Amino acid sequence: MNKLILFLTFLLGPTFLFAQSIKMGYINENELALTEVPYETGAPAVILASSGDSRFFGEMLETTFFYRIKILTEAGKEFADVKIRYFRGENTVENISGVKASLVNVVDGRMTETKIGKEHIHDVEIGDGFWELRISFPDAQVGSILEYTYKKGDKNLTFLDGWSFQRSIPTLFSKYQIIMIPQLEYKMIGQGYNLFQNSENLANNGTFSWTLRNLHSLKEEPFMKNYRDYQERVEFQLSRYQSAGGSGYQSAGEGQGEFVDVLNTWEKLGDDLIEYYSMKGYYRTNTLEKGLLDLDLSIGSQKEKAEKAYYYLRDNLINDGEDWIYPDQTLNQLLKSKKGAPGELILAYMGVLKSQGITCDPVLIGSKGYGRSELVMFPFLNQFDEILLLAELDGKKQFIDLSDPLAPFGYVDIDKHVKGGLLLQKGKSALVPIEIKHTSNNLVFTNVELNSETGELIIHNTLRSHFYEGLKIAHAVKSYEKAEKSLDEMFTSPGEAMTVKNAKVEDLLQEKNYINSTFDLVMPGAADMETLTFNPLRISSFTKNPFTLEYRVFPVDFEYPFSEVYTANIKIPPGYEVDDYPTNENLTIQGSTVSFNYSVENLGEILKVTAKLDIRASLIPVQRYGDLKFLMESIAAKLSAPVILKKVVKP
Repeated sequence: MNKLILFLTFLLGPTFLFAQSIKMGYINENELALTEVPYETGAPAVILASSGDSRFFGEMLETTFFYRIKILTEAGKEFADVKIRYFRGENTVENISGVKASLVNVVDGRMTETKIGKEHIHDVEIGDGFWELRISFPDAQVGSILEYTYKKGDKNLTFLDGWSFQRSIPTLFSKYQIIMIPQLEYKMIGQGYNLFQNSENLANNGTFSWTLRNLHSLKEEPFMKNYRDYQERVEFQLSRYQSAGGSGYQSAGEGQGEFVDVLNTWEKLGDDLIEYYSMKGYYRTNTLEKGLLDLDLSIGSQKEKAEKAYYYLRDNLINDGEDWIYPDQTLNQLLKSKKGAPGELILAYMGVLKSQGITCDPVLIGSKGYGRSELVMFPFLNQFDEILLLAELDGKKQFIDLSDPLAPFGYVDIDKHVKGGLLLQKGKSALVPIEIKHTSNNLVFTNVELNSETGELIIHNTLRSHFYEGLKIAHAVKSYEKAEKSLDEMFTSPGEAMTVKNAKVEDLLQEKNYINSTFDLVMPGAADMETLTFNPLRISSFTKNPFTLEYRVFPVDFEYPFSEVYTANIKIPPGYEVDDYPTNENLTIQGSTVSFNYSVENLGEILKVTAKLDIRASLIPVQRYGDLKFLMESIAAKLSAPVILKKVVKP
């Protein structure tokens, strides 16, 4: 089988191996004695062993699940309430049976096992065809071992869930096995460095298995909110099946008919979606009917028309609902209701542009956090969850999004900044690269002076935030306004020694792609002090190192390349002299993906401090984490270092 996904390395702790049984009740002494996971200390609980065994019965896949979990801390007791979600629907698409559970404790040095009765095992309907199997272990304590097993039948043989080796707690042993049958042919979709580099694999006469050990927990880390995109897992999509002259999938021995393709080409997949969108009215060639939109697009260039239509839809239609590739409403319904999900809005926008003769097509993407770090290189529809629009405006291609009601024309939601997507064009749909060009940065200008009239030391700050850095400011301002908080609070840091005053924000994103923020930091009574100690670059978000963990499981994701440039002019007050200031520094890591330079010039009446932080790559591999951590510690020290002025002692 092919390695279909890019696998990003994560750092493993010390090897921790002992034999695990995947049968209930077969618990060994090492598992009973375990009190902490050596490579992830502090974990509240640990999966000692887990397994899945899948095989086909008729027109159903049955998987036997087994889990053995040990509670290590008081917080780990939450894992004594197990919830297993499945989709029953109207036709019992999935069903669960054969549930067994037991609780193991060590009492007076002896292992005791308690069977979990039916009163603690429930099937609960949670709506929209979904159910939950709930298992409670009422007497679970720190040190308890929970075991449970069940069987899940699944009639959906087109997409097989497969197996996720990583969970929210560390896993010492995880094995998945599937027994294929000749009548059904599948493409395996795998993801994760360990799956392809460190797993124990078996492929023998239709039986395939993967075993992984010592896996870190799956959880968010600083500068990595899309950790699910790197989860170790396998899943399957049906490629073709053998028909015996009838419909449906045939079991072994039920005939030797011809194979029928299920996994179509990109072109066929694209045509199917185009037909679906057309049925909803989004592929329109006629002009817009009067009354649907109060929008005149009769004059202007293609880009001017596209911008006018964008702002009309952004500002007059309510953006509400889950971003998804399948619209619930038709175009006319959406335009009349004035409310729709982001995917519906972008398709409506496409309809408006097409009505003006502008060439534009949807691009399906798998957004960040949806579960894929890379595209699957065959027509696997389930990898896509959101929509962009690719338009040709006055001969230039432009990606357009309508996900963010604060974003100007041409901005694309950060979670859609992915490497590629599926461009939908009749008869020629294909994967295309996606590149969103922008120069996001923060420019900080600071002037420091001692006010002779008030005796205050005042640091005047101007922050100019371009593109997506500016959009962050716009969202922060909106949240403070919604909470009826002063903008002064937005620029106040915890434990701030100086007072923030006169904060103002000027939003020029739409006109000039930046936002201007100004505010003052005020130190009252400074004129009476013998020494003045202050940080002229305190506005930086990296005055504290965000990377404090000893090891890293996932790569560092800065979301996009950016820079921060700081310039501070410190006016030396009469009667004062410079006592101390940070030394010059130039720092970088291997490959120069992150660099920093800091310099100070003493110009007599002015002390000039300049610094620049460059993040040239949005994704820093985990192998470079140690270097990055050390670099950011040094950067934080420089950016938080004070300048000290002292009064001149008269002879």
